[in-house]
Amino acid sequence: MANENSIASTASPEQRIEQASEAIRQMAERGVFEPLPQQDRWLHHLSEATMAAPLQSLAVAFLLGVFLARR
Repeated sequence: MANENSIASTASPEQRIEQASEAIRQMAERGVFEPLPQQDRWLHHLSEATMAAPLQSLAVAFLLGVFLARR
């Protein structure tokens, strides 16, 4: 990443624009800008939160289990 920054700082403005345009084209080809289907959006956020904070996710799952068991 530091290598990319050093290249960008020594490149001309036209070269930096071309590099940025190419990066955006590549992201568009990978489908980065396509919205998630509505039914998968909450599942996507849940899986990201679980990876970011696994202990907190376990605590929430435990509390949900206790809450649902009492119903």
